[in-house]
Amino acid sequence: MPEEVPVIPTSVVYYHDIDLATGQLLNARLQPVTTVERNALASVYNSADEGVIVYDKTLDTFFAWNGNAWIQTGVTTTDLQKIGEAYDRSVMSVDVTSTNTDRTVTLNYRDETFTADVYKYAHIHNQPTPSAQWTITHNLGKYPSVSVVDTANNEVIGEIEYLTDTNLTIRFSAPFSGKAFLN
Repeated sequence: MPEEVPVIPTSVVYYHDIDLATGQLLNARLQPVTTVERNALASVYNSADEGVIVYDKTLDTFFAWNGNAWIQTGVTTTDLQKIGEAYDRSVMSVDVTSTNTDRTVTLNYRDETFTADVYKYAHIHNQPTPSAQWTITHNLGKYPSVSVVDTANNEVIGEIEYLTDTNLTIRFSAPFSGKAFLN
């Protein structure tokens, strides 16, 4: 298979309208080139050609000559698709709802989808049988603060021993039933 010889464009045509009243360049059009043609131009360009811009119709984007190499300056179709996807997945609102023990955080996206995550921020332990030692598994993944009340909602003080970040024991001077609030 013979090697493809790049074709160097002999002239690049620039079309434009200049609004003399405002000094604006309007309707500018650069002569489109293929990637092969653009790469061939690199072999004849030098630092004196810095600032030349071409439209690469193969890649559907613009390139600028920085005096030494071509630098992509435009946005490709793939880039536009990625930007569109990122835009669609941008967060439009955040909702937080709570119960006594859980919080739900919901991210609502522009494309009308959402992501929700529930996390446990507190634990309520119900001790229906009177006992002088309560062993509580709370699964909070931390050493929580603890408040204890008896069945009449009077605060009771006990000795707390943290066994792990998900388990603890509370010892009291006398058995009773009630609730422990952990957060």
